[in-house]
This record gives sequence, structure tokens and C-alpha cells, in this order.
Amino acid sequence: MNYNEKDPKTHKKMDFHKQPFSVLIKYFSLTPAIIDFVGHAVALYPDESFVNKPIMEVYKKIILYMNSVGAYGESPFIYPIYGLAGIPEGFSRKCALYGGTFMLNKNVDKFVFDENNKICGVESEGQVAKAKMVICSPNYLAQQKDLASKKIKKVGNIIRCICILDKPIPNTNDVKACQIILP
Repeated sequence: MNYNEKDPKTHKKMDFHKQPFSVLIKYFSLTPAIIDFVGHAVALYPDESFVNKPIMEVYKKIILYMNSVGAYGESPFIYPIYGLAGIPEGFSRKCALYGGTFMLNKNVDKFVFDENNKICGVESEGQVAKAKMVICSPNYLAQQKDLASKKIKKVGNIIRCICILDKPIPNTNDVKACQIILP
């Protein structure tokens, strides 16, 4: 189906920037297992919100994943071939490329707010890192208890880890890297 093509069932023009992903799910009669696989394992959404996201938003995440497969080996993920230092090094390069600030091993002294009292960054040792939002562990808020009650919204828990094993995981065709999702 091409962008803005007419849906043959309804004869209505589809706008992939506005229509929710659920329209494609219904159009292609995807099974729950396929929906979970595409949404969680490929588009990497941690919850079911992708079903209501615009088609193009989900599509771009799927394409990013697919373009990453084989780019740097068999895995779609860049993991530290030369040791764990590769993770912050890779992030700092990407951060600098897009004009970001990378603050390694620094405490958060305070949060910075704009004129509308909305958080717009963090300060550490006099250096400010600007941000549209701050996602952090509550332990960074220990010094600012009043902030926790007024501005903090817990939206869920996600646990992720990298496991380095000495043997392949059973039933994975002995791949060197893989992603396992436990809902």
C-alpha cells in the first residue's frame, strides 16, 4: 500500500501521519503474536501505546531497526566490541553530533526551570545541560524533596540488562547477540 493510497475496503484515502497503527493491524489482519513482535521486539515500544501512535511514527522505528540489522554485525544493536567503555563513548559522539551535552560521572546539583516553571535542564558543578524533559532515578531527587512531591510523575518501571554469557542461548541458532523480551 502506498502512502495516501485509498483503502480498497473503505475507499477512503489513508493519511499515514494521522491514522493510528491499529488501522494497519486491522488492514493486514495481524495476529496478537505478530502485533507483539512488531511493537515490542522490532519497534521497541515498552507498552501497548504503539497501537495508537501514528502509522509513520511506528514505521520509522521499524525501519530504523531493520536498517540496523547487519550494519555492524549480526545484531541490530551496537554493543561494546572493545569493552564497556564503548557505550559512553558511542553516546558522547552521537550527543556531540547533535549538539548535546554529555556529563559523565557527575552529580545533579539542581534542576533548572524555565519562566513557566517547567524543567528545562540539570546543573552540575556549574555546568548546565539543557533538556526538553528529564528522566532519572528518584535517588537524584533526594536533595530536593519538595520537587518530588510537586513535579514528579512515575509512569512505570522498565528493567533492562546486558548479559554476557559463555554459551549461546538455547533455540537461538547459536547467534552471537540477541534480544530477549519478557513481558
